[in-house]
Amino acid sequence: MFASGKDTKKNQTGKIGRNFQLVTINTGLSTIGTSAFSLAIIWITLSITGSPVISGFADGMGALPLFLSFAFGAYIDSLVSKRNIAIVSSILRAIVILALLVAVMSSSLLLEVVSIYSVAFVVGLTSDILNSARASWTKQFLTGDQYQKGSSLMQSVTSLAQALGFVGAGVLILFGLEFTVYSFAIILAISALPLFFMKNEKAQLISNEQSLGSSITNGLKFIFSSNSLRAIILLSLVSNLAFGTLGILMAFQVDEKFSLPAIYFSAFFLSLTLGIFAGSALGSKAKGKVGPYTVVMLILVGSALALIGSLQNMLLAYPISFAIGFLLGVTNVLIMTAMVKIVDQEMMGRTMGAINTFAISMTFLSGAIGGVLIRVLTVSGAFYFIGAVLVLTAIGPLVFREFYNLQI
Repeated sequence: MFASGKDTKKNQTGKIGRNFQLVTINTGLSTIGTSAFSLAIIWITLSITGSPVISGFADGMGALPLFLSFAFGAYIDSLVSKRNIAIVSSILRAIVILALLVAVMSSSLLLEVVSIYSVAFVVGLTSDILNSARASWTKQFLTGDQYQKGSSLMQSVTSLAQALGFVGAGVLILFGLEFTVYSFAIILAISALPLFFMKNEKAQLISNEQSLGSSITNGLKFIFSSNSLRAIILLSLVSNLAFGTLGILMAFQVDEKFSLPAIYFSAFFLSLTLGIFAGSALGSKAKGKVGPYTVVMLILVGSALALIGSLQNMLLAYPISFAIGFLLGVTNVLIMTAMVKIVDQEMMGRTMGAINTFAISMTFLSGAIGGVLIRVLTVSGAFYFIGAVLVLTAIGPLVFREFYNLQI
């Protein structure tokens, strides 16, 4: 469908090119804003309603557009230039987030909840479009020998940005909700700036499906004919369902179980993402098969989450969360590297869209599921349950042998 345009893959000897560096900067700035938003929205909604289920849905509303992610990915794949739609999405997201001021200033519970849910939905929608564009750019701007290095760089920057966002959420809330909302809007607007400096971003059209419908159909055939991609989607589905509950579980644990302020909530995710940052950096050096890394990660992370549920001191959760993040960081780099290697550029948007549609979209349900688990099992029981699910998921890579044997 597409071949790289002139100069889109520079520095063939291994040095990452300017366009990919700009995409990485955009990703980092954007992730700071969206990570801070994702934590703040849970805390704000829980403070207003006192309901873990309603708060879980507030977190999940940002993932609801991901049910359409495959169609977005197909459309992005059909574009010769993806920069304009990425810039518009970035700016629109920054403007819409100001509608949170309605929730901050309103005295109507219904209006507060509707405005929060609406903003979360639009932020999720625009972020999904950006993610599809970045997936396509990753394949376009990197050469074969740069995939692992580029994936490690992107994962490291993303995890560090998440850490800054999580810390920022707790700090900004201390200065008031209005200040927090304005800060989110400014950060997300600034994230669009690197996209204006991209050059020679257009891909050269080789062939094109006759319609969006045929593009979607061809993409589905490609994805589900691959044992490895089916495995990645399944593992993403389960892990995102599990980790999507962490927001509401930790908010409830910090606020209700330990009666601590929001900064302790942010600190947990800061520790987690610092671990991901460290693991992502090491992931660029890892070699061997993807499967064994994935199996070990699932067993250890599931056990660690169950351990968090038994803690009586919140401070002990931080080293555990760092260890969880480290394992996730290494494994994420290896899986992303494998995916970039086996997927052609013309399918990258659709492949990432499929992962979002069939897997990450479970985040929409995970927040509410976490709230229900808290009600039924208590917060400790919810941690035990999620941990057990991840340990059992370790069987998956053993079943999908093609995925298990992928070499890095």
